[in-house]
Amino acid sequence: MSTADRDRVWWDQRRSIGALSVWLGAVALFAPRAMTRLLGVRADATQDDAALPLLVRLIAARNIAMGAALLVSPPPQARRTSEVTLLLTGLDAAAVLVSRRTGDVAGRSALLSLLVLATTLVGVVQWHRQP
Repeated sequence: MSTADRDRVWWDQRRSIGALSVWLGAVALFAPRAMTRLLGVRADATQDDAALPLLVRLIAARNIAMGAALLVSPPPQARRTSEVTLLLTGLDAAAVLVSRRTGDVAGRSALLSLLVLATTLVGVVQWHRQP
């Protein structure tokens, strides 16, 4: 694969993951209860918990910031951003798996979390193989 092809793949992956992070963050920022229900949190928990919107919005702001950083950072800084993204995604997945064990979230939440973690891991590994 030529350097130009590798650069294009690198940019496409950054753009895809960055845009997805920004869009998901924006939805969660403006509709935190709907987003949590979509991800499998019990409906009664999303309606009664007064702290839920604040916590979801904090995470949404983090996702927007990380996505924007991936979109605008040059490759050396974007690689570091991808590492931080992997760390945060791993922590998110761990929190979802703990919540799943206690019955607070649906199985699809754990599956989605692990899918996002795996996708992020694949991206980071590929990005670090770039020269």
